Formats: sequence, C-alpha cells, structure tokens
Amino acid sequence: MSNVNLDETVLLDMPRGGAPLWAYIYPNTYKVGMANLGFHYIYAALQKRGVGVERFFLDMMERSVEGQRKLSEFSVITASVSFETDYINVLKMLRYNKIPLHWRDRASIDGPVVGIGGAVTYINPLLFSAVADFVCLGDGEVVIDHLVASIRSYMHHGNKKKLWDDLSTSSSIYVPPIHNRTIISKNDTLNRKRGRAEDLSQSMGHSLWLTSKAALGRTLLLELQRGCFRNCPYCVVPNNFGEARYRSAEDIASYIYEFKDYDNFNVGLVTPEAGDHPELDFILDVITKVKKKVSFASLRIDALSEKVVEAMAMGGKRSITIAPEAGSDDLRSSLKKRFTNKVIIEKLAMTNEYGISSIKMYFMLGLPDEKDDDVRAIAELTKEIWEQLKLKSTISISPFVPKPGTPFSDQPFVGIKEGQRRLKILKENLKGFGKVITLKSVDFKGSFKEYVLSWYGLTEAEMSIDVFEKNKDNSFINLPLSREDQKEQSAILGF
Repeated sequence: MSNVNLDETVLLDMPRGGAPLWAYIYPNTYKVGMANLGFHYIYAALQKRGVGVERFFLDMMERSVEGQRKLSEFSVITASVSFETDYINVLKMLRYNKIPLHWRDRASIDGPVVGIGGAVTYINPLLFSAVADFVCLGDGEVVIDHLVASIRSYMHHGNKKKLWDDLSTSSSIYVPPIHNRTIISKNDTLNRKRGRAEDLSQSMGHSLWLTSKAALGRTLLLELQRGCFRNCPYCVVPNNFGEARYRSAEDIASYIYEFKDYDNFNVGLVTPEAGDHPELDFILDVITKVKKKVSFASLRIDALSEKVVEAMAMGGKRSITIAPEAGSDDLRSSLKKRFTNKVIIEKLAMTNEYGISSIKMYFMLGLPDEKDDDVRAIAELTKEIWEQLKLKSTISISPFVPKPGTPFSDQPFVGIKEGQRRLKILKENLKGFGKVITLKSVDFKGSFKEYVLSWYGLTEAEMSIDVFEKNKDNSFINLPLSREDQKEQSAILGF
C-alpha cells in the first residue's frame, strides 16, 4: 500500500479503520516525525489492536494524514514528544484546533482526552502536568494494552474520572488529575516507574513506512539496542532509559531479508552506539549481502572498526559523523569518553584509506569545568585533522544542557551571554580555515529554552499554559524555575 502524495510505502499489512477514532500527533514536522522509530512503533501497535489511529504533524495540523479529519473531531488525542521544546508545539497544535489546553478545562466541557508519550517522558514527565490527562512513562509497549482497554471502556461509560482511575492502576502511567494532588501535598510516594521493554523481540524492531520525505530519506530503520552501559554523566540514555538491551542479530537479519526486494531504500541502524552490539559484524554482512547502503545513528570513534568504515564506503559514503564532545583529552575524560585526540587522528586516518573525505564532529560548549583553553582545543583538534589528513570538517556545537536524572544534573547552564563569549573564542581560533572547516550556527536561545523546559515542575507547567494562552510569542519560557522543587516533585512521582 502506498500513499502517493507523501511517497509512503507501508511495510506491513494493517487493519483499516477501527475504533475508537484516535488522533496521534507528532509535534514537529512530518520530515522529523517519520524518522522517529518510536512513532512508527506506537502507530503500528494501535492499528494492530483495531484502533482507528490517524496521524497529525506540526506542518499538517489542519487535517489528519489518513482520513483528512480535523483534530477537534477526535475524542482521544495522544502526542509522541521527543524533544522538550516540542512541548510548545503540542500547545500550538491544540490551540490552533480550539482545544482547551488544560486537562481541567477540557474535563469541564467533556472535551477530548489528551495523552503524552515519547522520549521526554523518561526525563521530565512533570512538564506535562497541566496539559495531559495521562502520561505514559517510558517504553510505550509496556502500557499499550492497558491504555487501549481503558480508553475503550471510557468510550462506553463516558466518565472521565473513572478513566483517570483506570489508567492510574498502571504504575507506568502518570495521571496528573489524580497524582498532582499527592505531589503538591508531599505526603506520600506515588511509586510511578518508567516502563521498560526488557525483551526487544516482543516489539516491532523496524520502521512501518518507507518515505523519501523523512529526514533520513527512504530508509528502513532497524533498532539494534535500547539503553546504554557507559553511564556518561551528561547523557540521559543510561540514566533514564536504562541499561543496554540488545535485539538479536537473527531478528535484525530476518527484517532485512523480509524487505530486501523493496525498491530504492537504505538501511539505518538505530542505537545509542552501533559498535556496542555484540554481533554488529554479522549484521553488516547481511546488509552487504542484500546490496543495501547503511547509515548509523551514532558512532563512537574509539569503537570505530574497519568493518564499519568498509560498509559505509561500499554504500558510497564519503563522510563520517563522530562526537568527540570536547577538544581536550582531560575534559573529554571527565565525560567518561576516555579516548585521546591521538586516537581520533588514528581512527580518522583509517577512514581515509576507504575514501572518506569529510567529517562532521559534534562538540559541547559550556561543559562543567570547561576553560577557555578547552574551547581553543576544539579548534586545534579540527585544524590538526585537516593538516594531517586533509579531511574537511563541519563542526556542530551544542551548548551543554544539564538534564534531570543525570550525574551532571546539578551543574549550571552556561547561559546565552557566556556561551556567545566562548563561541567567539572558537571562531577566532578557526580564522583562516574557512574553506576547509565549517562551523554551523549555534542556537543558544533554543538551548536555553530546552534547559528551562527540562526543569519545569508543576507550578511552572501550570503557569506556562496560562501565559501561553495570552501570548503568541512563547514568552512563558522566561518563567522562574526551581530545580530543587522539580527534584523533590520528581522523587514523589517515583523518578
């Protein structure tokens, strides 16, 4: 089955129609949403259970993709939120469709039920404490049956309070209309916990759609791993998403063989770190055997093998992406990335032998204990890569944002003014290399917004909706926040 307008090919036979009608929104563009494997998973899970699920995106918010219905026609609306700043887009999409933002206001007029899932629920579910009737915590597969059963029961009895009660019986669902009172009173512990799919063979494992209009193009996404064992102190994955669980190489191979005859697609390996999979070489051999190109969601430079580079080169790749995070060995070591600049040069020299001619590198600015010399070290490393290997570089700088639940959660955010000062140092030290080193623009305001939203507690979330309803410039991000209040509230929630 193919959607001509969106160039969609559906890889599995799915039921059509169904009940109840269920709006499933990705609060970002179609391009971004269709490259999100979790979004594929939950859509397929709902369809398999006979739900009439239809998609909405930020750039397609007027009508659903499947039935061309308005969002206001649905009694159930769920959003998959991958980034904190997409919280704002959830509010935009609801307001555009004249749906009350607060769960209390919707309940007073028997409005639609609004639920939240996605990556942000692993990190700060309190962000949704004012807008959501329920928040699915962690892996959606864990709660999907309970969620669908509760919603179907609600469609018959129509009692929203009973729906809230039913949903709350799952320890991996946070129900603000019920649980906020306990969090505010601070007289109990809710013992909510992130749902965690331990056996990945029980989830789909691959994308549902192929489409050229996704961010990664026409790519079959394959999930290799969830969680991580490395425990890097700045990273939310090991601390909030759990320890590493691997999908079997046999399952991954079966997906590749099942879909190999579809025309014109690449294979994308989705994992926190591809090199950690114990049978990566076997998987790459299968991809090579069916003559598909491969791309990686993440490559750790110290784990980079000739096998990986060879697979990329055979697929026509002439560029590689790595994340040194810091330019100096000492600062990088403090992040538990214990590989040196010398190792980076050696590994990149190996990629040169396979025809790699350019590199994209991710660095963070504003890390704990970062000095101006550490900023200069980013420039020195990049220049050394050019001088020794003649690899053209694109540098992508992300301001460090301290996140809840991580060892670096107590560290400060660098701030816009100080961040710009450090960026100026980097630019000054890259002068004269503009033809071979490209520095991408840095969005300090966006990172500040991410920082604030990462630490919203109940009070901030409540105030943000009130301010958002009165303004159209997203000025509510300047609301004062207390990280200590958020930590205390998260502890009561069970996080």
